[in-house]
Amino acid sequence: MPVLLKFYRLLAAIFLTLYCSAVAFSALNDEIVFALDSYVKKSVKEGVPGASLAVIIYGDIRLLRGYGVTKVGGKNRVNSATVFPLASISKTFTSGVTSILVAKGVIEWDTHVVPYLEDIEFSDPELGSTVTLRHLLSHASGLMPQAYSNLLEDNVRYTRILQMLKRVKFVCDPGKCYGYQNVVYNLSADMLALAAGKDFPSLVKELVFIPLKMDHASFGLDEFKKAPNRVVPHVKVKSGYSAVKPDPYYYKVPGAAGINASAQDLAKWMLAQFGHYPSVLRTSSLAIMHKPHVRANQYRYRAKLSNVYYGLGWRTFDYRGITGFVHHGGWVKGIRTEMVFNPITQTGMVFLTNSETDVAREIVLEFLELYRKHIVGEGN
Repeated sequence: MPVLLKFYRLLAAIFLTLYCSAVAFSALNDEIVFALDSYVKKSVKEGVPGASLAVIIYGDIRLLRGYGVTKVGGKNRVNSATVFPLASISKTFTSGVTSILVAKGVIEWDTHVVPYLEDIEFSDPELGSTVTLRHLLSHASGLMPQAYSNLLEDNVRYTRILQMLKRVKFVCDPGKCYGYQNVVYNLSADMLALAAGKDFPSLVKELVFIPLKMDHASFGLDEFKKAPNRVVPHVKVKSGYSAVKPDPYYYKVPGAAGINASAQDLAKWMLAQFGHYPSVLRTSSLAIMHKPHVRANQYRYRAKLSNVYYGLGWRTFDYRGITGFVHHGGWVKGIRTEMVFNPITQTGMVFLTNSETDVAREIVLEFLELYRKHIVGEGN
């Protein structure tokens, strides 16, 4: 009997230790949630019109919340289902759909743009003949950065801009340097639509939105305006923030900046990046998308980060010796969006705001520092 009693006491001690460890572990996670929640609350209190936040820790959605109002002076509150234009976070869906079609054998990562797209001509036919879908998705086409993004803002038709691409000079051989694109990136969406035999928005809806139950996600300005629970963009003025009309121009390149969605939707998209939906995104496909492809020198966070690269539709970097971060942001008139995570620990954050504010940049760095302290366990 004494031996059995000792055994039970030992067992109880083990369970108590495990329980206390779990409580402490949960408390550390809660500190991340509390800190980010407080950060956004403070930002809204100090003038940011509205925002929405999603926090996922170790594969669990720990926070979905809205803050502030959809429009300055209005009464409609932002919540986690409120729809925002995603701007360049849309690029991540283009690479995701590419991976799905590659897995189905519909197209290949290294399919050449020419002659696949018959109407596309490059300034240097020899170099142009080597540009692939992989190059488009990694911003490694070799073409001058931001080629004709200004024409989108000047309301020039997308089809007309494509006719002018043959004037854009190569600054390096394809695959050898990074040059961020919008018009050129959208050629990937054109290739996918041709391969699948349906328009790109329908393709994304069928392969991503529906299976992931991204109920608030849509494409285009018209669909954005139809959403009953949506934000109004705001720009900074002397008195604070002023509401403006949604920017229609980048919706012309749906593969680069055409999606509208909520924090709820992007939380599901992040879980898919963690491998929670293998019927949508295979683990092998995620490894290809998140793999560094070309060193990205143009990056507003580069002073704080190291090993900054662009993958396929995603940015990748290390932070203070911690490897494996994946990120993308978006910016159109009156809107900022951010999504950052580490697939190794399945921990990340989504931040959406209906204003042009530096808070969007700062909260990414805040998340990274919280990650370092509470996930990795490194102090100051």
